[in-house]
Amino acid sequence: MAVHGERVAFYGGYGEERDRLSLGELTDTSVEPTAIGLLTLPDGPAPSRRLVVGRGSRIYVQAEPFTTWGVFDLSD
Repeated sequence: MAVHGERVAFYGGYGEERDRLSLGELTDTSVEPTAIGLLTLPDGPAPSRRLVVGRGSRIYVQAEPFTTWGVFDLSD
């Protein structure tokens, strides 16, 4: 999960949607969905085995062979 102001992003899911990136806007009582997509690596495909860490406005993804981190920044 990443949060920036009123914006929020959730990464992950089950089965075919395990690389789902859901974006939304925070309200007083809920999160209103704004977009759904897939998080992919810079060279195109979705990561296979990976480590994922969310901190502040960023979601960090480290895919096999686990040598570099990719960053999705909600504040961009």
